[in-house]
Amino acid sequence: GMSKDGVAYLAMEYLDGVSLHERLYQAGGSLPEGTILSIGQQAASALSVMHDRKIVHRDLKPENLMLVQDQAAPGGERVKILDFGIAKLALGSGQPGAMPTRTGVLMGTPTYMAPEQCRGARGVDDRADVYALGVMLYQMVTGAPPFGSTGAAEVMAQHVYEAPPPVAQRAPQVSPKLAALIDQMLLKQPSGRLALAEVEQRLGRLAGN
Repeated sequence: GMSKDGVAYLAMEYLDGVSLHERLYQAGGSLPEGTILSIGQQAASALSVMHDRKIVHRDLKPENLMLVQDQAAPGGERVKILDFGIAKLALGSGQPGAMPTRTGVLMGTPTYMAPEQCRGARGVDDRADVYALGVMLYQMVTGAPPFGSTGAAEVMAQHVYEAPPPVAQRAPQVSPKLAALIDQMLLKQPSGRLALAEVEQRLGRLAGN
């Protein structure tokens, strides 16, 4: 809007909470399974609505998930997805939710980027967000992302060429169904990953919702 004296302003929602990144730091790296299911289900639900509207985030990471106190939400916290700076509307490129991306342009944060993003492939679609959420769930369960090299190029190469260590190998205490779900979200081929609506449903069933 514009004030009466001609100054432009932008009104934004004030969020009183912490990022998932901060929560993981406070908790020492991992979270209880019930908390993981609540955060994951809410994030998957919000992203599924975005994908229905052909919007792909492309830079999901713990810093971009805000946890806000809300007694009406599962677990007493509401998940808010932030930073749509590189989100993009899908364009017609022959596959649902696909978008053209200029080859060689880095879009995203390497630790959470899907293999097809790391390759700079054209037509990166909503399944890249599925992969990124899978990386975050993996981190919440095990205490660290699946790939942890210090250099961006090395991490991207791992996403493209190396299989992530199975969740159950790093966190034997996790329930087998949650471990299997996360492993499926991290498949190299986008076609093998679940849609986020299915991810939301499975997390809800695991949480008893």
